[in-house]
Amino acid sequence: MHQPYYRDLATGGCAMPWVRLHAVKDYLDMVERLSRFPAIHQTFNLVPSLLDQLEEYLPPANGSDTFLELSRKPAARLDEDEQRFLLRWFFLAHIDRMIKPSPRYHDLLAKRGLQVRNEDWPRIQKRFHPQDYLDLQVWFNLVWIDPWLRRQDPGLAALEAKGAQFTEEEKSRVLDQQLALMAQVLPAYREAARRGQVELTTSPYYHPILPLLCDLRSAHGALPHLALPQRMFRHPDDARWQVEEALRRHQAAFGSPPAGIWPSEGGVSEEVIQLAIDAGVRWVATDEAILWRTLKRARAPSLLYRPHALRRKGGCTAIIFRDRELSDLIGFVYSQWDPKIAVADFLDRLGAIHQQFRSASQPALVSVILDGENAWEFYPNDGHDFLESLYGALAADERFRCVTVSEFLQQHPVEPTESLPELASGSWIDGNFATWIGHPEKNAAWTLLAQAREALAPLGRDDSASSRAWRCLGIAEGSDWMWWFGDTHFSAQAEEFDRLFRAHLTNAYRLAGLEPPANLQQPIRRRAVEPPHGPTGLLHPVIDGRETSYYEWLYAGRIDLTQQYAAIQRSEQCLRYLSYGFDEIRHYLRLDLDRAALGRSAAWAIELTLAQEVEVRIAPAGGAGGMSGPLPVHAELKASGPEAAAAPRQLPCALGRILELAVPRHDIPLKPGEKLRLTVTLRAGQEVLERYPAQGAFELSASPADLEAQAWPV
Repeated sequence: MHQPYYRDLATGGCAMPWVRLHAVKDYLDMVERLSRFPAIHQTFNLVPSLLDQLEEYLPPANGSDTFLELSRKPAARLDEDEQRFLLRWFFLAHIDRMIKPSPRYHDLLAKRGLQVRNEDWPRIQKRFHPQDYLDLQVWFNLVWIDPWLRRQDPGLAALEAKGAQFTEEEKSRVLDQQLALMAQVLPAYREAARRGQVELTTSPYYHPILPLLCDLRSAHGALPHLALPQRMFRHPDDARWQVEEALRRHQAAFGSPPAGIWPSEGGVSEEVIQLAIDAGVRWVATDEAILWRTLKRARAPSLLYRPHALRRKGGCTAIIFRDRELSDLIGFVYSQWDPKIAVADFLDRLGAIHQQFRSASQPALVSVILDGENAWEFYPNDGHDFLESLYGALAADERFRCVTVSEFLQQHPVEPTESLPELASGSWIDGNFATWIGHPEKNAAWTLLAQAREALAPLGRDDSASSRAWRCLGIAEGSDWMWWFGDTHFSAQAEEFDRLFRAHLTNAYRLAGLEPPANLQQPIRRRAVEPPHGPTGLLHPVIDGRETSYYEWLYAGRIDLTQQYAAIQRSEQCLRYLSYGFDEIRHYLRLDLDRAALGRSAAWAIELTLAQEVEVRIAPAGGAGGMSGPLPVHAELKASGPEAAAAPRQLPCALGRILELAVPRHDIPLKPGEKLRLTVTLRAGQEVLERYPAQGAFELSASPADLEAQAWPV
């Protein structure tokens, strides 16, 4: 369980709500659910930066966040900027699992639209009234409370059943209950640990990638040619501080030191192991890829399903390696399966491992380690049905026993004489550190971090001001800032992560009495071409040249053509946005365009290539139309392959405020799993005015089997 440190130490403000929302959706129910299954023992890893922020919401601190403040504000008193904030950010929830099950919430999303251009906001805001904003405030906060928890509360259950037309008093009830549930989180973990059902472990304080703090060159262990920053970062003392402070914070929170740690993102190296041994840590965990790179051999169950000793200078610690496949099945795959089928598959896989060890002198330790918070929003009912079924099946099966890591090590201690050789450096993601370093943006962030670290070097850590400056630097060393730089991951709030990283560094300078460099005012993230948004559901549009309803194109894929920089022969751009999708029998395409610019082109035509040998040509069909009224058009499909029809065929097509087109699926010869390769060209006679993309073709999802729910990961 982890969150980066969001709160600005200089201002006390907090721009992101994720500690609060995950507390009521994941942190509490994940441990409380275990009380019904006493035979299921688990290890929970709680990062100190999360512990701090959980407590900061509670008395006497009574902290808040921007989302909570705007949730509390009466809907009728929201100004235009605040209304836009709600419309932009209060749909940050999994569409299929959290929004669609609530008809009113889904209606509000349809009313806003799935993708919104900046110029659309004034028009969209006119659609919304105070009651809409009030219902949005309630639903955003209500769906982030775990369904199992909210249905145990009669008041929340009644509001969920009511569904709409909420009052300000009812909204306050939801927000007050969120804080009441937050107050139960840490006591619930203390109680589970007291009764011996869970083991509590920690990570470095602000969740840094320890090997990179020790020496950025450790990234070359797995990727020798990875580009590194020109300004190197090499500060093992910072890594030591992050570990030692984490151990102290854990003891203060739970009354005893942790036996084990999960190095942030499973990031390990020889330097990190020495830090763990020096700190008295009895075990660490990481991914199996590190084991195979360490031993320089292929996967072997006899080596994976056991703890290993790491005997180094001054002592020894144990290390376990997670089963990547089993862990990732729960984290990323089973959410799309029927819970009973998923559980049966999981037990079958465990059974196969059990069979291999029937004659072994020591039982196999199968380590299933995964993100404790983000997986469940992809599951129906926030994973409740899957977890209840899984725990029940494991508890009833005599072949398996669910233990904490320390329980196993107490019964089956490692032999220090069988120590592993020098440990390969890497993380749980592909066994390397490319997620956090190597991209120009990530390297630029490391350069700023190194520059700030050098500026603070002459200062001690003892007095109040310098201690706070060092703490701001420690926060900026956290892994999440680098995670969101570059093109590895996408977040709707990536710019906010960029701003907050630079704010932490700015605070470090100012608290140290130093002037922050001017480059901290400049965003690290570059303005990049927006990635195409794939379809999230089947489409059933009416081909009439207008947006018949909010829902018509809500689940379409979308490409912003204004970011494609492909206008060729003129300064004004006619074609603006391309939306696409399908149902079981047709492909659908929509073009948002500038009708006035189109009208200024003599003998215009829009040509589409949909596959290697399939083309569609759309041109005026004669007759007049207004600037936004229907304009008669003729759409013709021509296939040039050996099985093509002798004559072109007309397709359903309409041009009004938008252009809409339908193409039968059987007219596009695609193999299973093959993408639709699309180009769009605007011509005036033989002259090409615009072409998208400028080179190559868009590769688009073309089958219902390709649909993947879109959600924002935090």
